[in-house]
Amino acid sequence: MSLHDVLPQVARAGSLSEQVYRSLRESIADGRLSPGSRITERQLAAALDVSPTPVREALSKLEHEGLVERVGPRRLQVVDHPAETLAELMEVEVMLRGAEARIAARKITPEAIARMRGYIDDLVASRDAMTLAQQFELAQRFDAEIARAAANPALRSLIDSYAIYGSDFRLSRAAEDAKAPGWVEARIADHRAIVEVLADGDEDAAERVMRGHARSSIEDL
Repeated sequence: MSLHDVLPQVARAGSLSEQVYRSLRESIADGRLSPGSRITERQLAAALDVSPTPVREALSKLEHEGLVERVGPRRLQVVDHPAETLAELMEVEVMLRGAEARIAARKITPEAIARMRGYIDDLVASRDAMTLAQQFELAQRFDAEIARAAANPALRSLIDSYAIYGSDFRLSRAAEDAKAPGWVEARIADHRAIVEVLADGDEDAAERVMRGHARSSIEDL
């Protein structure tokens, strides 16, 4: 199997180096790039259909994080880390998302709260008629309201950076998780709890509830 078949292709919107970075890190996290795999900038650039420059920038970040290591002038390999290393990276995402909810709690508007409640109501009312992808999109809109309310681009950039798994992978996992009795209902209950503490402006509760929700989401991965 070639790298072209293994690696998720990158989107063309936003920073190309960031897209390459996230594609590679997701592939390391889910084992498509297995520990010990030897890689080169040229191979990865060809597989992802991009120039070497964004690949070089992405590999530099991955090397700094200790996920790849240099074994020659132009060759690197995926580091054979224990599973807890990636789990710790995901735990950082949990903490950052909690911090974003805390900030959102002090800034969020009644209009944003109304939209978030509307997303939940739409899901409850039309769940049986919706595809899982449509339900997932509503959840993303819900999360986007929190990011918009927090209005902290630096923090959001960090969250995106530490979100190892992309939307496609998370959606595929949700398709499996949704088969479990009560899974969707539990996610809806989480969202209701989040919107209520945000509406109350309770910063401590917002951070705590969001951390719990984010942690359970990551455990599902």
